[in-house]
Amino acid sequence: MSNPADAKAKEVEGKLESAAGELTGDVGHQIKGKAKQVQASAMNAVENLKEGTKSVANAIGNAADNIADSIADSIADTTADKAASNVAKDHS
Repeated sequence: MSNPADAKAKEVEGKLESAAGELTGDVGHQIKGKAKQVQASAMNAVENLKEGTKSVANAIGNAADNIADSIADSIADTTADKAASNVAKDHS
């Protein structure tokens, strides 16, 4: 359920918490802030993977459509050639 806006918000939240921890010397907040930044990176990676998967699926779909069109065209051409040959035989 992540999206780029959620990931960016988590990244900003992590940077702010980490910076606050550095200013106050609170190691716990520094670690939590860094952890949120890592979580944001993971969320971005998931989104990138989703987009990559969609791109691959679209490419496969387009290739399948092209193959189907090519086969249909070949069948139509073969059928037309046979019909023309039969017409020529009938008129001979």
